[in-house]
Amino acid sequence: MYNILRGRSFCSKFTSLVFRNVYNLQYTGCRSNKKCLPRDGVIANLPGSMSLSAVDCSDVLKRVQILLTFDDNTKLSRHEKRFDPNTTLIGDGIWDDKKNQLHVLLCRFLNIGNSWSNAHVGDCTTRLSLRFPAIWSIKETSTIMGQIWTNKTVDDSGYFEKIVFRSTENRIDTLYRSKYEYTELDRVSNLCTEKKLARNKRQRYPSPKFTGMTFSISVKSSKGRTGWGFADALTVNNQLYKHTHLMFAAINDDYERLTRWEPQGRVNISYIIDIKWHTPPKLTNEGSASIALDEKMEITAEGIYDADTGGLCMVGCRKIASIDQFGNASMDCDIILNFQFAPVKGFKNERYIRGRIRSIREKSDLLYFHPLDVSSVAYSREQARHTIWTMDLEIAMVVISQTLVCLFVRSQFYHSKRQPNRLPFTSLVMLVIFTLGQLIPLVLNYEALFHQKNDQGTVLFQTGGWLEVNEIIVRITSMVAFLLQLRILQQAFLSRSNNRNGKGLWFAEKMSLLVTLPLYLYGAFVVLLADRGNYRCDTVLLPTRPVDYWQRSTWDDLKSYAGLISDGFLLPQILFNIFSSSTENALSPSFYIGTSLVRLLPHAYDLYCDHSYVEYKGTSIYANPAKDFFSTAWDVIILIGVLLLAAIIYLQQQFGGCCIVPKRFSWRKSYENIPAVGQS
Repeated sequence: MYNILRGRSFCSKFTSLVFRNVYNLQYTGCRSNKKCLPRDGVIANLPGSMSLSAVDCSDVLKRVQILLTFDDNTKLSRHEKRFDPNTTLIGDGIWDDKKNQLHVLLCRFLNIGNSWSNAHVGDCTTRLSLRFPAIWSIKETSTIMGQIWTNKTVDDSGYFEKIVFRSTENRIDTLYRSKYEYTELDRVSNLCTEKKLARNKRQRYPSPKFTGMTFSISVKSSKGRTGWGFADALTVNNQLYKHTHLMFAAINDDYERLTRWEPQGRVNISYIIDIKWHTPPKLTNEGSASIALDEKMEITAEGIYDADTGGLCMVGCRKIASIDQFGNASMDCDIILNFQFAPVKGFKNERYIRGRIRSIREKSDLLYFHPLDVSSVAYSREQARHTIWTMDLEIAMVVISQTLVCLFVRSQFYHSKRQPNRLPFTSLVMLVIFTLGQLIPLVLNYEALFHQKNDQGTVLFQTGGWLEVNEIIVRITSMVAFLLQLRILQQAFLSRSNNRNGKGLWFAEKMSLLVTLPLYLYGAFVVLLADRGNYRCDTVLLPTRPVDYWQRSTWDDLKSYAGLISDGFLLPQILFNIFSSSTENALSPSFYIGTSLVRLLPHAYDLYCDHSYVEYKGTSIYANPAKDFFSTAWDVIILIGVLLLAAIIYLQQQFGGCCIVPKRFSWRKSYENIPAVGQS
């Protein structure tokens, strides 16, 4: 027999594998709450899991002293839970190299009471064995398995039926000479049809040794339910996928040679697929929101990958959790998984991996589930380089844009300083909106924004010191722009208060506020209404791109709406000009034109990205959804709207505030004839 733990020292290897894991429990012979655990009396809630921790370990003797703790069914992590002697056993174990097993003798803590003074260890009749299966299969993928039993008889106090436990974190790649045994290939041959390869349409598809064979997935059921997960390649033929990839990379790291077209044939492959369903808040009859716990689906699958067509077809088994409290579980192996990998070249929509997971049971069967549509994005090294370049560009654009805004605000500051008589004709509502908009770059977490990850969970962009430099520049320019704008706002308020026509100007300000405030509130109400509709009928506000809108909260939508208000910051000034019939050039052209262009550039860039290549999920640094609404429809609307507002300001400053209003609706400058206090 070979030693499956060969490699590092026994304690180091054993600690990393065993003591950093959680184990699910299965009560094999327990049919009541009695005789289920090594405890006396009736247990109200049987624990569903347990954990092991090391007290002492010897590399030479391969002996270990452990604490076994049964889970108390709370949501606290095991590091947060207090030591409970009633749910904890202590024992000594020794490793058997011949059987690849750990044998442990466990004892209970006795005579605890209200004090530890009389406590001692005793009743050492509990046994534990733990092993690392050398062979995996579609129905058994646990890295660590074992059982707990007692040498007492049925009539003895403290007797319990055998308990089986399995690890929840499966790390077969860490074990020496672990193997996977294909058991469902005959069913795969019958259920999966071979795709014919057209000679005139030869394309390069990912090699089975390609890193993109492991990918994250977005899942949507035919009933509209959504979720996300990870498809982790386990083995390719008889080799572990991780070892195969590393070995191949060591021989040849040339990706173009790896993926060039040549007949590659079909390979056996196995996967572990974890899916976590997203359950959004639902309104109860009382109108309050109730949040359901997220559900998980774990599927192990094996089948055939055709590297000449990019087709992957597998038979899968999912674990069915028992509805009772005894931890018993079953398997549903009537599942078919089909995935189509895209060609390795290009940045078009065909780069998406698409697939379907479906049950082949009858619809009347209790284990039947509706088909699940799966999508993901795979990246070649060429695309990764392009993405890194794009992220560099977007970070530079963020810095440049914020610097330009600072310069444009500075120009408005000096414009007001040179011509103070025009300062009272600046809308205070407009200044408040623009000033608050400058706070956004100060509160955004740019470090988290810049450190993006791809779908494989690999960090694509590490900036080092340059990231800190850019973040400092953005924050400094944002702070300078905010302080300058705040100074302009204060000066405008004081100048308005001291102006002889201040009463008429304040009246125009109030009228513009009476128009804009209900408009902004109504827009927020529409956003909230649309957000509530997302949970009910899977509709969103002007959706035009494959974005996981179900992940956006109401607060996210309101922040984007605040960005939309900032885009239209000139609207209050336009209304103020109309109600005051102003003919003054209150705004510097470089300020309102330049700032409008800076607000437009992210939307123009977003339109370009949508029609040029597939931008991978989470790349949006410059066109950031946390700051504004971004989609084809919204981009076009905002581009037209902002340009129209800037054009109206230009016309008003040239021909008067009422130049865009028909004469019969024009606002009369009655405030000029209002006598000053004390005049008759």
